[in-house]
Parts: sequence; structure tokens; C-alpha cells
Amino acid sequence: MIRVVWRQQRAQLITLLAVFVVGAAALLAVRASMVSYLDGHALGNCVAIGIRADGGCGNDVVQSFQDTWFDRMKIGQLFVLALPVLVGLFGGAPLFARELEQGTHVLAFTQSVSRIRWMSSKIAVAAAPALVVVVALQLLVEWWVGAAGKIGPLASGPYFYATFGTSGLAPVAYTLFAFSLGMFVGAASRRTLVAMTVTLAVTVVLRYALSSLQKFLVPAQRIVSDDPSVSKVEPGSLTVFGGYLDANGTVVPNATNAVMNCGSKGDAPVTDTATCYRDHGLVKWFADVVPAEAAGTVHLVEAAIYLGLAVVLVLATGWAVRRQA
Repeated sequence: MIRVVWRQQRAQLITLLAVFVVGAAALLAVRASMVSYLDGHALGNCVAIGIRADGGCGNDVVQSFQDTWFDRMKIGQLFVLALPVLVGLFGGAPLFARELEQGTHVLAFTQSVSRIRWMSSKIAVAAAPALVVVVALQLLVEWWVGAAGKIGPLASGPYFYATFGTSGLAPVAYTLFAFSLGMFVGAASRRTLVAMTVTLAVTVVLRYALSSLQKFLVPAQRIVSDDPSVSKVEPGSLTVFGGYLDANGTVVPNATNAVMNCGSKGDAPVTDTATCYRDHGLVKWFADVVPAEAAGTVHLVEAAIYLGLAVVLVLATGWAVRRQA
């Protein structure tokens, strides 16, 4: 059965292999070129410490590198972000829809092989190579971006959309969801174009929705500063909510006027901003944040959502295939 299914999926698998070979060769080449640039301009120390006035890593030095390479690395990350959607569109959506649309499934259903085994074989042959390619290209892009260290996209923190979506379990979870969605809609609608359209729309909407809700996936930690004029949010953290506390530790609901009176728009110059804030009832500054160290947990929670949906879609696909005439 596997051999028959492999022959049916031969064109898609050859295309997948070509994408991997071309993509891997391009990534290896551009990474080697970027590393050569870093070495040639003595930026090895800047990769570790980021933009700093000391250590020869001032804005001008690093800006020249970023002007040349930052957008290229971002394109590489966007390529990995797009791969799961492409797998869903061209791997999952036509998997059952094409046979049901053309009526060739009737021949398979008249054989001694059960419908569930037929379905399982097609899923395994189509999904496994796609996952391997996505993970391999993900690792190559991470390797490339990692070489730029703190003067590349990683300087924006682990929650930067392109970095988060191309690291950890994210690409695998996205791929399994998009593939499962495509094959379910294809099996239910019996129309390849319908399956591709729905897969694209739902995947994009869900990705956007969960990205917007990312900071609510894990409990936030409250950071408090005794100096109300100074914030202490670590770089790379996600801020859920912030503001000021009064003397009783209660959140001040509207601190805008007080902040304005103690700033450059006040009636008179303010020499001690912290004292001015306290005189207006803003005793402490606070922020509820998801720290950068929690990125791994956020990855796990998001992946669990996508994988849970994928399991439901696979079961629904089994139901849809069994009810076909």
C-alpha cells in the first residue's frame, strides 16, 4: 500500500526534495557570506555584546552590517514561516480532495485494504517528508540567524514574530495543523480549490489571533520599581499591562495627567521627577510582563493548542473519508 501511495505522491515528493535542496544550498551560501563579512569587519565581539559605545560596536559600525544583512535574515525567517502554509495548501488540501473530486477513490475502496489504512498510508507518505524538510530548513535558518547574535533579529527578543515563529516547536506545530486542516476540508468538501482557500484563510487568521494573544498564554509576572519615574522591564520581555501604584499598592486608574504635569509639558520645570510623581499619588511604577526566559513555556502552550486542533482534524478526516460513497 505504501508503494502505491508513494507513486501517487511522487510529484509532490520530488517538488519537496527540490525545495529542500535549493533552500539548503542558498542558506548555507548566504550564511558563509555573512560570517565572512563579520570576520572581515571584526564584528565578532559585537555579535556577543550587541550595540554598545565601547568595544568598537557603536551604532555606525553595526548599522552598516544591519543595512546589508538584517532584511536578508528576516526573509529567511519569513520563508520558514510560510512553509507550513505551503505544506497545507499543496500537501494537505489535495491529499484526499483530488481523488474524491476525480472519483479515483472508488478503486481504492474496492480493494481489500480498509479505508482507514488507505487514509493512514496517504497521510504518512505525505506528512512525514514535509515535516523533515520543514525542520531541516528551520534549523538552517536558526543557525544562520544565530551567527549574527545580538546584532541580528535575535536582538529584538524571543517574542519578535519572525523569531518566535521560526524557533522551538512552532514550525512543526504550524505544519501539522495546516496539513491536517487542508486534508480535512478536502475530504469533507471533495473540492481541491475549496480546501486550499479555506486552509489559507483559517491558518492565517488563527496564526494572527494566537500571535495577538501570545502574552496571555502564560501567567504574567509583576515587576515593581520603588522609583515611579524608572521602568525596569528587561529587554525582550512582553508587557501585558503597566502603570502606577498608590501608597496602598492599588493601581492608579488614570495617571496620564500626573505624568504630564511632571514632564516637559508641565507649567514649570521639574528637577526631581520621582518626587513629583509621588506628590501626585504615583508612589511606585509597575508592569506585568512575560519574561524572555518564559519563551519556551509559551512555545509549549501554543504548540499544544495547534497539535490538539490537528488531532481533532485528523479524527474528523477519518470520519469524512469513511462516509464517502
